[in-house]
Amino acid sequence: MVKNCPVLKEKLATNEKQSSKSFSANEKAVEFYSKGLDELKTEKFAKAIDYFEKAVKEDPEFAFAWDNLGLSYRKINNYDKALESYKKSLEIDPKGTMPLQNIAIVYQYKQEYQNAINAYEKLAEIDKNNPEIYYGIGNIYATKLLDYKKGLENMCKAYLMYIEQKSPFRTDAEKIISNIYAEMKKQGKEEEFNEILKSYNISQTK
Repeated sequence: MVKNCPVLKEKLATNEKQSSKSFSANEKAVEFYSKGLDELKTEKFAKAIDYFEKAVKEDPEFAFAWDNLGLSYRKINNYDKALESYKKSLEIDPKGTMPLQNIAIVYQYKQEYQNAINAYEKLAEIDKNNPEIYYGIGNIYATKLLDYKKGLENMCKAYLMYIEQKSPFRTDAEKIISNIYAEMKKQGKEEEFNEILKSYNISQTK
């Protein structure tokens, strides 16, 4: 079985694309939010949660505050509260990319893999050129559901996007593709593996 943890490579920056409801015009909410970010940076998650909770109490439509509240809860392994916060953010801004990506990650921690895939697929509807989507889906199929064909197909998509974007994360995709090859070879499916790579114009990764 492939040993890669599907959540080791996360991109959880808070500077996602802004919408009209991403930020807040409420000065007190912004002040609490700013203090929460300071606590988050120093990994004082309980304090960060307190400030973000105050921010969303001041302005319940403050999407970025909900996002970071979710991130803070996830950091202390309170996955249900994290999901609740991310889903609240999506109610405010249905096209928020950060909460959708983080929802997928939280579901992986909860070992609810189909829910994680569903979250990635929703993210693909609004951010189809994000290689992390296909990396995440491919990793789940390959390492958790052991569906190597679907894992390989998605990892090939991620690999090609990483190359196009000149991203160093291409090596992560290469490693998983190599591991999938080893597993499919054990199953006598080496020819199927090669056909899938050929369909994506990818040479076999060693």
